[in-house]
Amino acid sequence: MQAENQNMSSRKLRKYDFLDNTRILLNFKFDPIKDYLDNSAGMIIQQEKELNEKYQAWNKKHSNNPEMPDAFDIYEMEIINSSEFPNILNQSIYLTIYSTFENEFFKLCEWCQNAENLKIGPKDINGQGYIGQCRKYVTNVLDVNLDDLNELWAEIKKYQLIRNSIAHNNGIIKSPKNDVLTFIENSNGILFDIKKSQVKIESIDFLKTLIDKLTDFISGTAEIIMNGKKAST
Repeated sequence: MQAENQNMSSRKLRKYDFLDNTRILLNFKFDPIKDYLDNSAGMIIQQEKELNEKYQAWNKKHSNNPEMPDAFDIYEMEIINSSEFPNILNQSIYLTIYSTFENEFFKLCEWCQNAENLKIGPKDINGQGYIGQCRKYVTNVLDVNLDDLNELWAEIKKYQLIRNSIAHNNGIIKSPKNDVLTFIENSNGILFDIKKSQVKIESIDFLKTLIDKLTDFISGTAEIIMNGKKAST
């Protein structure tokens, strides 16, 4: 009987072996995005360099001729467009990163549902968006305590707010709370334009930090689930 009970406990633990590879699987998802960010940032820098060279060349050739227009007049649209490239690129990639996070968190919950052979899945839970559903599924259905990730979760909720502002309102956040403003102020690569009430992602540093935080949260959740199931056997 003892041997049989040990075998049953061992099988229960093996059901969650797939969670061991969570961080590796997430790296497979996010590393290509990081590489794309690096390549795109390099492309933008090169474009800015070429534009600056054209600007300087025009000034050098025509600055002494009052009948010729100023370099800014010639390249005004290119200059304006170039200044917007980083934010346009970074906002679109932000949405891709966040969507990937939602999908991976949802899949983790569905894997656990299959491991436990449960009828209730994450889509059956009420919550604030996919990530709210998933977190409630882990805590309420899988009965796993995620309090150790509360600080990280609070940050992710701010990332969620920024995501929603970009997806639905061109980055505008009306009457943001002080903790959101403080979060943006203390984050590298993003700023909040008070006059426009709008967030602007200035560099890929913010996106890389976002990827690291989301990876830490999902892999941390997977580890807590595994440890919780071990403790219950």
